Amino acid sequence: MTDDSEDSLSSKEGEEASKGQRRAGSGDNEMLAARDARIEELEDTVKRTQAEFENYKKRIEREWAERTRMAGERVIIEMLPVLDTLDKAVEGARGGSESESQEAGLEGIRRQLVQTLQRAGLKEIRTDVPFDPFVHEALMREEANGDDAGKILEVFQKGYTLGPKVLRAARVKVSVEVAARTANGDEGGSTQHDDQETDNQDGGE
Repeated sequence: MTDDSEDSLSSKEGEEASKGQRRAGSGDNEMLAARDARIEELEDTVKRTQAEFENYKKRIEREWAERTRMAGERVIIEMLPVLDTLDKAVEGARGGSESESQEAGLEGIRRQLVQTLQRAGLKEIRTDVPFDPFVHEALMREEANGDDAGKILEVFQKGYTLGPKVLRAARVKVSVEVAARTANGDEGGSTQHDDQETDNQDGGE
């Protein structure tokens, strides 16, 4: 009886120990699973934070570049009247009584200013090409026939672009076809050329 009791007791103790081990193992697994889940969550948070920071950094860089571009554009626009004045001064010096040294000085100042603006991206709009309404503004029109239509006859004010943007269209006198002008009903849309003719007729009367 004593031996049987001892065996029974040992068996029960073994079962309890086995159950305890299983419970401990199950608890460890749960802790490991929770830890892995937490690590994964933290990794996702870090990746999200990094991505948000990169987006923020790129947005700030774009905004700063845009502000810099706009500031430079404003400065260049304000310099265009200065360039216009220098152009007129150089033209006046060429046809006037100023000395060659004065003319050379003006041309040197203009050249330096133009080179500085060109380095900033400024380009003069060409006027030795057919009329383009996207970059040319027709202040006057003169009737023409055939191939002569669409030619720029005179430049009143130079135009400039900064990169792809037109800062100021070139103001010009352009030739137009007589038939096209009549067909489009352009008589109603007066031009400076037409107004001058009318004024001359009124003055003659």
